[in-house]
Amino acid sequence: APDRMAAAICLPTLFLRSGKSVGFLRKEIKSQDPLEAVKSLGLFGELPVVALDETKETKEAVKAILREGYEVRLEGCKDLDEALALLDSGVAKIILPANTWDIEEIRPTLVKYKDRFVPYIECKAEVSTSDDIKAMTALTKVTRELLIHVDKISGVEDKKSSTYNKLKAFAELAKASKVILNITGDITTPKEVIEVFQLGLRPQVGDAIQAGKLEMADLFVPFMKTDRPDNLYTTIVCDEQGICLGLVYSNVDSVREAIRKQAGIYHSRRRGLWHKGLSSGATQDLKKVSLDCDRDALRFNVRQNGVGFCHLHRYTCWDGDRGVGHLFRTLLNRKVNPVEGSYTNKLLKNRDMLNAKMLEEATEIIHAKDKDHVAAEAADVLYFASVICTRAGVSWKDVENHLNRRSRRVRRRKGAVKQYAFDFLRKANATEESKKDKVASIAKDAKMLETALEKPGGKVEKKN
Repeated sequence: APDRMAAAICLPTLFLRSGKSVGFLRKEIKSQDPLEAVKSLGLFGELPVVALDETKETKEAVKAILREGYEVRLEGCKDLDEALALLDSGVAKIILPANTWDIEEIRPTLVKYKDRFVPYIECKAEVSTSDDIKAMTALTKVTRELLIHVDKISGVEDKKSSTYNKLKAFAELAKASKVILNITGDITTPKEVIEVFQLGLRPQVGDAIQAGKLEMADLFVPFMKTDRPDNLYTTIVCDEQGICLGLVYSNVDSVREAIRKQAGIYHSRRRGLWHKGLSSGATQDLKKVSLDCDRDALRFNVRQNGVGFCHLHRYTCWDGDRGVGHLFRTLLNRKVNPVEGSYTNKLLKNRDMLNAKMLEEATEIIHAKDKDHVAAEAADVLYFASVICTRAGVSWKDVENHLNRRSRRVRRRKGAVKQYAFDFLRKANATEESKKDKVASIAKDAKMLETALEKPGGKVEKKN
């Protein structure tokens, strides 16, 4: 693939109407809970979502998908204010009609955030390729990528067809301007997917996945490469935080089965197809699959169940479990399997005690001075915040999803502080100063005692 090609080689599309996943061209497709649909459609990371209406249910569905951590590319937004609000809420990119860039009062904002807005162009059969190229060329100067709808994709594998020559011209423009050109237009066969990609374009599939004309694996497997004589692919298995759990091997059949079942399924050189954890209980839910830059190594991001990945009953194959992920797993284990005398279990049972400790540690980190003290107090704050999360059923992945969404904001927050926080800080500072005064007074008395005792017959004046 060209260097400018995005990480996901080919993208499926989720269509939403009245808060449900639906077909677009194929009305016979049954509606589905979108959170079930994205378990498969979202495996490649980036997820095009087309909102076919503006109902409350559809907007809530988009929010729910964002909360799950998917990188949403949203089409169907109607005005700029709404688009900016969606970007601030965590949407990765907004797809808008190309003529939006012609509106003088809107154009500066679109250009300012050109990494986040993608023009959508309809290339109709009656319009010449040269006119399409002219329209695209103007837009390549103000954006990083384009979404191009082509009326007819079928026949693209025929290098003499008008479709092939049109797309070839588009690919030459993409290469010259160093932009990503996403191509959509009812792509329904693996050959069409491969041909569009080999031209240097990125295929975006409509509802062919939901209709059963294509499998998700058809958008991934054809692009894997290996020079091994056994035709295996080195596969790194990581958890949802990116912690490496182990190294395994995959082949074409195991990758297809893993994507089909959204599970950790690999190839064992001894046993053949290997569904990890079926006998031990340490199964894996596949959350994301990706290729490295050379397309000859795979990475599976999984939710690890059971004790862990390693056959030695450890979380990873390399070393012990540690860090924030380990903390959350330990807290969850305490919640599910209480231990007598456990401080964590006391906190989980006593909400007032837990909240008081959270306030206490938040106050102490404010007054920490040196580097090690700040780090120690931060560890305390993180521990008690993690217990609060565990008590509420919140995972570290849920927290990371919030952080990731906030990192996509395009407008700065005002940074206002609530008055009660200032009032609390003043009281905390006053308490800290009072403590310092008491310490200073004790130190002064101690010094007086030391001086008096050093003198023969010295006496210490008593204080009332």
